[in-house]
Amino acid sequence: MNLKKLFATLALSTFALNASAWVVTFSGIIDYGFDNTGVFGVANQNLAGLGFTQSITANTDPALWTINSGNSFFTEMSGFGPAFTNTVTVNGYSVTFDVDATSYGRQTLFDQLSTLGGGQDLLWTEQRGSVANGDLIWGQQYAFSNTSAFVPSLDFNQTIEHDGMGLNSYAHFTITGGRNAHFYSYNNAFVINKLPDVNPPQEVSEPATMGLLFGALGLLGLIRLRKMRA
Repeated sequence: MNLKKLFATLALSTFALNASAWVVTFSGIIDYGFDNTGVFGVANQNLAGLGFTQSITANTDPALWTINSGNSFFTEMSGFGPAFTNTVTVNGYSVTFDVDATSYGRQTLFDQLSTLGGGQDLLWTEQRGSVANGDLIWGQQYAFSNTSAFVPSLDFNQTIEHDGMGLNSYAHFTITGGRNAHFYSYNNAFVINKLPDVNPPQEVSEPATMGLLFGALGLLGLIRLRKMRA
């Protein structure tokens, strides 16, 4: 990807976040899973013990969901919903699934610990739908804590980052149809609405360019040497 495309992608990502996109990314080690058809590069692969990330991006505009509710300590959108993207990386192999509409989904923030001084904090994102070839995708991620607050507000557009310590957390991925794979993971870290850090690559001169450069330097040296002898 060249720099122009990279910055265009980041600009679109920033716009998407401002337009009520909620990006929830979980990472951890798979406790149980199997890849039957090579979704993650190798058919009939046992996924247990491999590292993963799953990033679900869904719009949290209430007008796009069939059900939305909330009060001073929770907000939720559920039911049929908008298009979403689920990007899953297992053992370094990344696959993105684009779904035109949510057949069932849930986006929840529950802030009882910091709002009421007790209970639990919870986040939940779950998305189901069909990709273009007819395969069915189901991604589910949630975390809750009874001891420490991690949801400072009920704004879906905030950034939340947690290392997973002190949480009960769960991540699940399934694809069925022409492709078939699934996994489950517990004790995960998570990040919400955090854009990737960008370090533009340093431009490296092509070998031909370097050859011309050294040739020119050699020619200049030769001319200078002849002048000195004259």
